[in-house]
Amino acid sequence: MGCMYCEENENLALLMAPICELPSSRVYLFRNQAYRGRCVVAAGNHAEELYELSDEELQGFMQDVKRVCRAVAGTVHPEKINLGLYGDTCKHVHWHIVPKQKGGPDFGGVFQMQPQPQVLLSDAEFETLIEQIREKL
Repeated sequence: MGCMYCEENENLALLMAPICELPSSRVYLFRNQAYRGRCVVAAGNHAEELYELSDEELQGFMQDVKRVCRAVAGTVHPEKINLGLYGDTCKHVHWHIVPKQKGGPDFGGVFQMQPQPQVLLSDAEFETLIEQIREKL
């Protein structure tokens, strides 16, 4: 099985939708919005480990992550943004950008990869959220 971020395949489309492409990454919005504004920032070039990126790629990638965090914060106004870089099952360097709200799911703890119950927005709400984040990028 190939890399869902490189192939932009059906598995990726089931989990998330593209927001935009940045200089060193691609940005996606999770369909399950249990954490409103949750995104993934995937490195533009395939690498399985952070240390495989050149210094230049890493610097550009982290600038993109910072930019997305700022855009998400300006859109959903979280109490805190959690970041996660794992790669156990999806071997492509990517950051999870997970806004957290006091009183919301897992505040003060580790976010869940597949939180339940799922929060699925209407198509219109989902597209509006994508546009709101995109405008701030």
